[in-house]
Amino acid sequence: MNLLIVSGLFYPAKLGGPANTLFWLSKALVSKGIKVSVVVSNHKIDEGTIQFNKWLSLTDGLRIRYCSKKTLLGLRQVFWAVREMNNSDIVMLSSICYLPNTLVYIAAIIRHKKIIWSPRGELFDSAVQNSKQKRLFFSFLNSILSPKVVFHATSRQERETVNRYLPSVNKIAVIPNYFELPEKEGRKRQESPYFIYVGRINPLKALDNLLRGLAMSTRFMQSDYRLLLVGPDQASYSQVLKVLARQLGIESRVEFLPGLYGKKKYQAYSNALFTFLVSHSENFGNVVIESLSQGTPVVAAKGTPWECLDESGAGFWIENDPQSISKCVDEIMCMPLSRYNDMRVAAEDLALSFDVNENIDSWVELLNSI
Repeated sequence: MNLLIVSGLFYPAKLGGPANTLFWLSKALVSKGIKVSVVVSNHKIDEGTIQFNKWLSLTDGLRIRYCSKKTLLGLRQVFWAVREMNNSDIVMLSSICYLPNTLVYIAAIIRHKKIIWSPRGELFDSAVQNSKQKRLFFSFLNSILSPKVVFHATSRQERETVNRYLPSVNKIAVIPNYFELPEKEGRKRQESPYFIYVGRINPLKALDNLLRGLAMSTRFMQSDYRLLLVGPDQASYSQVLKVLARQLGIESRVEFLPGLYGKKKYQAYSNALFTFLVSHSENFGNVVIESLSQGTPVVAAKGTPWECLDESGAGFWIENDPQSISKCVDEIMCMPLSRYNDMRVAAEDLALSFDVNENIDSWVELLNSI
């Protein structure tokens, strides 16, 4: 079987979880005897990191072409994707708001190719309702979708958004993101302990609620704990948060870092007491697995698909209003050490259940089924 993957982001891009999870998925599929070709843009890849505009063979059975993207339509990438389609049985598209994928989809339909399409969270209400252009685009896309296209959702919540905005879709396969789990970094004692958030500094992430919740927590305010907010700023949201932190009296205890990568990122997770992901909505949330892989429990909001944190004892799944966050922080900070250590063990165990090599058969079964 020959699979073609088309995406705007792919490892080693420094933005977005799908860049890595698609890479790990590709390698795991190759290990099962599936030949994988990947045609992607060079978006968010540092110059000199990898060669652009030529086929690269990273391992037997995996070919990748990173295309320079000079226009919104990414015609160079579209050209190579359509050309590679001749040798492909199935076309997998990652992102529905990435315009080159629409053109590749049309070409795939004309050539009667089997198609899997992953929305990557782009159909969630918070993303759709605030954009008239997106609503119009999704309406157009719904009108041209073939009933034979299989959509891939990473959670039950994402499946529901596909049903809502693309009712012409007949089949939706729910498969979570799987990981090549990183090595565990040794935990280092901190003079000033901290909680951590890793990801885009964006209003969707409800970090204003997190700040308010911390300020409402008596135990946090009486401690020397800090909050690290790690990630790129979007929509000048970090400035809003800095003003809010000053108003709440916690300005000196909130630290902004532009981004951490590789071992530095995982060390930051490992040293944290808890990771927080209190977004209004998430289709998955790769940062949860990243944190759990280091034995660091997670507090996730009910707008994310992480109810298993409660069920497994690896963290908390709560409402994301300041009162609920404050109550959870108070509980964390008076938690017996024995219970916290049990949560760290449960965190590692839960991360292991998302190992890509242990779960790749679910993807192989999906590919065979279509």
